[in-house]
Amino acid sequence: MKRLLLTFVVLIVGFCAATSNADLKRTLDEQSDNRQIALEMGIAYHNEGLNGDKNSVQKAIKLLSTLVDDDMEGLATAYLGSSHLLRARDDWNPFGKLSNLNKGYEYLDKAVKEHPDYILIRIIRGNAYMNIPTIFGKLDTAISDFERVIELWPLESEVDEIILTVRLRLGESLMKKGDSDGAYYHWRWVIRKAPDSPQADLAKELLRP
Repeated sequence: MKRLLLTFVVLIVGFCAATSNADLKRTLDEQSDNRQIALEMGIAYHNEGLNGDKNSVQKAIKLLSTLVDDDMEGLATAYLGSSHLLRARDDWNPFGKLSNLNKGYEYLDKAVKEHPDYILIRIIRGNAYMNIPTIFGKLDTAISDFERVIELWPLESEVDEIILTVRLRLGESLMKKGDSDGAYYHWRWVIRKAPDSPQADLAKELLRP
C-alpha cells in the first residue's frame, strides 16, 4: 500500500497562523521575555523540523527547554518531547539517538499525564509516537491517543479537518499494527463524512491495494 506523508497542520492551530517565522523572530528579539511569542517561535521551529530542517530542530529544543519549568498548559513540554524525537531521527550517533528518544518519551508522557484531556497534546504525542519505528513499542500509545481525541471531540464539530486528519492517522497506526479492518473503518468514515475533503482524497489513496 502506498505510504502517504500527511502534513499534520493541526500542530499549529491557534498559533499565529498568519505570522511569518521572520516576524515572530523579530518580535521575540524585541520582547525576549514574552513567553507566548517564545512558545510560538518554538512551535514554528518544531514544524520546520518536521519537514527535515535539522537546524530548526536544534533551535526548537533550545528555545522550548527554557519554557518547560513554568509550563502550565503543557504545550511547551509536549512540543519539546516531539522535538527530541525529531533530533533522535536525525542523530547518526546511537547513544545520542537513544538519549533523545528517552527525553522525548519523558516530556511527551509528562505532558499527557498532567493534561490527559487536552486534545492538542494528545495529538502531538500520537503523531510523534506513530512516526517512530514500531520496534520501540510506542504504537499502541499512539493509537490510544488518537482514540482518546475522538472520544473528546465535540459531536457538533466531528467533521472538522482536525478530526478528519486524526481519523486518517489512527487508520495508518492501526494498519501498521496489522489491523486492516480497523484502518479501513476510519478511512471509510472520513470518505463518508467529508467526501469532497482533501482528507477523503488521502483516504481513497490509502484504501487502494
